[in-house]
Amino acid sequence: MKKILSVILVVTIFFSCKTEPVEEPLYDSTLVQVSVIDALLQGFYDGFFPIYKLKRYGDFGIGTFHGLDGEMMMFNDTIFQVLSSGEVKIPNDTIKTPFAAVSPMVSSKTISLSTFNFNQLKEEFDSLFPTRNIFYLVKIKGNFSHVRTRSVPAQQRPYLPLVEITANQPEFEFENVKGDIIGFYCPPYAQGINVTGLHLHFLTADRTGGGHLLEFELENGQIEIGNLLHYHLILPEQGDFLGGDFTLDRTDELEDVEK
Repeated sequence: MKKILSVILVVTIFFSCKTEPVEEPLYDSTLVQVSVIDALLQGFYDGFFPIYKLKRYGDFGIGTFHGLDGEMMMFNDTIFQVLSSGEVKIPNDTIKTPFAAVSPMVSSKTISLSTFNFNQLKEEFDSLFPTRNIFYLVKIKGNFSHVRTRSVPAQQRPYLPLVEITANQPEFEFENVKGDIIGFYCPPYAQGINVTGLHLHFLTADRTGGGHLLEFELENGQIEIGNLLHYHLILPEQGDFLGGDFTLDRTDELEDVEK
């Protein structure tokens, strides 16, 4: 099939039956996503997609786990789980995720950075990225003078909405540490499907700390940007998702959650 420079949306239903669905080959520059962010905002935290299957689609990504049990980072083919205690562990491959985004580690552009922070990344976006209208892989590696992250505690039914849970989230501070920021940029038209703008997680170089990124101050390092020109969406066949209300604009809720 001839490659085309466009965003392709493919929706796959994940069947929880013994016969595995045939998986079509994907382009190297494909962002593969499990469920949608508006499902997570509604409190749909039951995992339905085994994390070992995420590795079939890439070696780089972020997400969460069944019951919202910590922050996920896939890095160099390994999936890490940052618990609400701050502990980092490698989870069992059979654990399922209710929401994740992964891709192959592609690099279209590398830029050296010094004395750089999260606000600058947002404010200087147009000077770093060629357009706001496609998806990007984002990786920042270097020496950080300060990083602030969070990870939410595991939840039990009946689940609360995500905005209520993150209002009382454990936060972690890191000073003078080496590490990696990993995640994605999603364009404005992805509203309701993924976090629009930058959605980033952090992992220390020694793999002992990290979480959902709230702030960072980079002393020196580099940013790698990968253009992701194709999009593959995997949805659950059953569970809370089928009865969800996806007609509401949850932008304000998502902004509160991200902050």
